[in-house]
Amino acid sequence: MIEITDMPDGSAKVVMDVTPTDQSQFIKQGLTYLIEEMRINDEVKVLDPNEFDKETKTFELEDEEANALFHFGFISALKLGMK
Repeated sequence: MIEITDMPDGSAKVVMDVTPTDQSQFIKQGLTYLIEEMRINDEVKVLDPNEFDKETKTFELEDEEANALFHFGFISALKLGMK
């Protein structure tokens, strides 16, 4: 189910049922989106790869962080769908 409501300021409110797997995918896509935006807009470059332990790459997000990444992932999905 997806419900879209147009808001007076020109934005839209989107309400949808999302599975936990889909939530994780949106959060991961949000992180990818931020990395790409930094590479393009801030010209951040990573030259040499680092090696990380699994524990280093696995961390818990606060609700606010997960929510922001989820929204960025949703924005990214919308942009990808518009191309």
